[in-house]
Amino acid sequence: MAGDVGDPVRPEAEGATSGGLRERLYPFVVGARRTWGQFTQSRLGVIGLLVIAAITAMAVFAPVLAPHPLEWQAFGENPTFSEAGKLPHPPAFGDPFFAPLGTDSLGHGILTQLIYGSRTALFIGIAAGTLSSLVGVPLGIVSGYYSNSWIDESIQRVVDVMYGLPFLPLVIVLVFINGVTTFNIIMGIVAKSWLNNAIVIRGQVLSLSERPFVEAAEASGASDGRIMWRHLLPNVLPLGFIYLAQDAAFAILIQASLAFLGLADFTKVSWGTMLQWIQVEGYIYTAPWWLFPPGIMIALLAASFYFIGYSLEDVMNPGGGS
Repeated sequence: MAGDVGDPVRPEAEGATSGGLRERLYPFVVGARRTWGQFTQSRLGVIGLLVIAAITAMAVFAPVLAPHPLEWQAFGENPTFSEAGKLPHPPAFGDPFFAPLGTDSLGHGILTQLIYGSRTALFIGIAAGTLSSLVGVPLGIVSGYYSNSWIDESIQRVVDVMYGLPFLPLVIVLVFINGVTTFNIIMGIVAKSWLNNAIVIRGQVLSLSERPFVEAAEASGASDGRIMWRHLLPNVLPLGFIYLAQDAAFAILIQASLAFLGLADFTKVSWGTMLQWIQVEGYIYTAPWWLFPPGIMIALLAASFYFIGYSLEDVMNPGGGS
């Protein structure tokens, strides 16, 4: 199977002096190349990856792509009474100003906010998804490897307690207690989202622990840490990436929900705060150029992460849907 996508030559065959490091990385390289070769055969996965790449480029080059700075206002800082009455303004292309997606009630450009808001969405999604995996995957490996021990029981009891708590109310409470900042929002999401990682990875490790290669490693005297790092982790890593993508999508939706409820870091522009502001100002039914763009971008980015997760799952378990 791995040969179909071209396995790298083993370090021993190359005779390289850095053989030790390359030997340790070899299982990860093989697994990554195999997964990538199969992943690119999925149309949904490729579409999701292209969309995320485009939004990432938009976030990186926001100062270049945005038609105005964030502080720009259509009629200046002190508009006349008649000018203020025209806000929020529908899309304009140079008469009396350039705002391709119109403005909000303060005259700020919707397109500019949309472009800069991609930074917040990507940061929260990727950070929350990555941290969830960094917590859930190791705990799942440890719990599965030490199954039916006090270590496994302790981890599973924590999981049981956390599963009994509702997600959004828990995040709201944690953010409210610790303060409404981007960091605290990410930590609040991670406090609950790592559970699925730990449970699924544990089940996978329980299955892998019965395989001959693990038993052979144990018989050869390999330490528990070496077995978990060298033999179990490479085999569960693709599964971890599935849940990383899904957790990233869920984090984007949760952050938008928190922002809509007024629990967001309003010092940073985000798609969620754009929706919250239009709701507060009461223009939901009268300013569609303000309402639809952030909603579409939230749905598009979250769907792209889900597409990637779905495609990775199809690679990991091609017969699961039959």
